[in-house]
Amino acid sequence: MHGVNQNEDGTYSWKFDNYVRAFSPYTFNTQEAQELWRRITCPTLLVRGTESWASDPSKDGRGGFFQNASVVNVEKAGHWVHHDQLEKFLEVVKGFLAA
Repeated sequence: MHGVNQNEDGTYSWKFDNYVRAFSPYTFNTQEAQELWRRITCPTLLVRGTESWASDPSKDGRGGFFQNASVVNVEKAGHWVHHDQLEKFLEVVKGFLAA
């Protein structure tokens, strides 16, 4: 509902431009990313949809690189939790910011 537009023929299209979905010419350097994550000292919220292709940061170890991270898994949501479960996403974020 929030991430698509309905076309005149009843079909749906994403609200973003699919042509900008390109891969970076640079390889993601896991070791450099982990070093960066270790330096983050502020409270950090990691939100994941349980139907996402991405693994759970609390189970795969990524969450442990942050000094103060909270991991929230949202049911019935894919990789774009804010599109799939907007109300739940807002509830989680507002609770995190209020703490």
